[in-house]
Amino acid sequence: MESVINLPQLAPGEFLGIFIVATLVLVFGVGYAGLVTLSKMGFLSKKWQFAGYIFWILQAYSLYDLALRIHSSAFTTKVLMVTMIAYLFAPHLYFYLVTESEKRYESKEADHQ
Repeated sequence: MESVINLPQLAPGEFLGIFIVATLVLVFGVGYAGLVTLSKMGFLSKKWQFAGYIFWILQAYSLYDLALRIHSSAFTTKVLMVTMIAYLFAPHLYFYLVTESEKRYESKEADHQ
């Protein structure tokens, strides 16, 4: 017995909207990660970190809109939103790990001298 997956049909007129919203998800995601990371590294002032959070909100909304446009199931939409919450912490976790590894490396280097 073969399992069959029934996917909803998308109207050809919806393609451009889906394409634009999917592109916005990527653009806002890169903007969020870039602004937060660069401001934490000190290349930008802390004011830009707030702008990064605005990019995250726009990305989350764009992803939700994309899920609606492609007629995702309720479960898939919830998984996408949980993923967005996890993505909110990704640059912070990355910066924390880099900072802690630098501290550990510097302490070992100081012990050898």
